Amino acid sequence: MVKLLRQGRDAIAVRRAEIVLASAQGESAGEIAARLHFTPDYVRKVIHAFNERGLEVLRAQYENGGRPPKVLPEHESELVELALTPPRLTGQPFTHWSLERLREVAVRRGLIPKVSVETVRQILKKHHLSLQRTKTWKQSDDPDFEEKKTPSRPSTRRPKRGEKP
Repeated sequence: MVKLLRQGRDAIAVRRAEIVLASAQGESAGEIAARLHFTPDYVRKVIHAFNERGLEVLRAQYENGGRPPKVLPEHESELVELALTPPRLTGQPFTHWSLERLREVAVRRGLIPKVSVETVRQILKKHHLSLQRTKTWKQSDDPDFEEKKTPSRPSTRRPKRGEKP
């Protein structure tokens, strides 16, 4: 318990350990409450719970705290599966997914709830996926395109260094 007081990262567990140690050293609930800025009732509650259940009482219980996650594991797997599917196979008119397009299609199909593009990026990152920026090149229908695309030869010869024109 002394180690928990010195190296503890959970503030609640450290404060509860202080209460238990002070009680073990003979301090009354009122004295502990005054010194540690708790109510005497809270100090007694922690001491009684420690006597009944042991060290597990020291850890904070966060079961009911915080906002429930919007995206559940089954949503994540659906999104990853969609990201790994070529867009053309899903009836989309494009060849590569962008984060925005992936999010729009997934929300429209009901695979995930409405979330931000950043949430989609984080989910893909968690599953070791990333959508790269699409690079496109223009193609010509001209049959002589290959010949024409090479640079033309200069009409005049350029002088070499040190040579007079």
